Order: sequence, then C-alpha cells, then structure tokens
Amino acid sequence: MKKLLVGAIFMAYAFNLYAGSVVTTIIPGGSQTQTENRAFAGLVWTLKDQFSFIPDITFGIRSLRVKSSDTVNGAELSARISLQNGIAFDSARLSYIGGQRDLLGNIGIGYSFSDASILGTLAVQAAHVRVGSDLLLTDKKFVPYLEILTLDKPHNVDKKPNTIINNQQNGFN
Repeated sequence: MKKLLVGAIFMAYAFNLYAGSVVTTIIPGGSQTQTENRAFAGLVWTLKDQFSFIPDITFGIRSLRVKSSDTVNGAELSARISLQNGIAFDSARLSYIGGQRDLLGNIGIGYSFSDASILGTLAVQAAHVRVGSDLLLTDKKFVPYLEILTLDKPHNVDKKPNTIINNQQNGFN
C-alpha cells in the first residue's frame, strides 16, 4: 500500500508539471486578463463514517479567468479515485470557482458512485490546499474533507500591458 501511495503522489506532481497553459488578453483601457488552464492532481482525506489515513486521489482540470485586479472566476471538473478497499472510481464534480488570487471559493455539483447519490460541494481553496464539505443529497449527510493539491494560486496579471513586452526586450524573463 505504501508503494501505491508513493506512486500516486509522484504521478500527481508529474501530471501537474506538464499540463497547463496561460493566455493573456489586453482589454481596452489598460487592464489585462489571463485565462489559465491547468490540470491537477491531489490527495483527499474525508471524514465519512470514520477517519482513515489512506487518502483518495483526485485528478482534474480547471480554467480560470484572472484579472489584473486579482479577481478570479472560472470552472473546474474533477474526479476522485478511492484506495480504501482496492482501487475504485469514487465521484465526479463540476464546480464554479471565484474570489481573489490568494483565496478562492468553490461551489458545485457532482455524483458519488460509492454512495449512489447526487452531491453538492462547497469549499475554500488556497495555494496547494482545499478544505470543504460535500452534501450527499440522498442521505442528507455532510462529508467534510481536506485536499492537498498540486495547484498553486493563479498567476499574477500585470496591471500595465507593456510590462511583459518591456521585460522581454530587456532580456528579463
């Protein structure tokens, strides 16, 4: 089991290392917006019936629109794989993400295959960590969770559109 967990952590970081893109848009009036697309992976500990030290694995993609005012909004699609009693597909979620670069809120809907229930999800996210709770609608039961992610906070968007061009011309990266 330890080899499986170490392998899952390694895969999660390798997955995030090679997945992602950033597109910058200059808006008339001098402000900028970046669209940041990023794949991610992570480990999730839930408090269902009892706490377990064996986490679930999560994989997903998110697309965020980051403004030069540090306002962020976007969407995320993710799936969880349970390692509790062998490897099994646990759940899938679609979430709206909004807030500031340093602290994001998540609200969404999904389906838990392990509990055969539609779920609602609500969370708060910072760099590399998310804390939240799922509400299983069939059982009307809250399932809190802690998630360690490969996602950092969204990239900073320069307030001046020419800053990127000037830095590249002067040899700065």
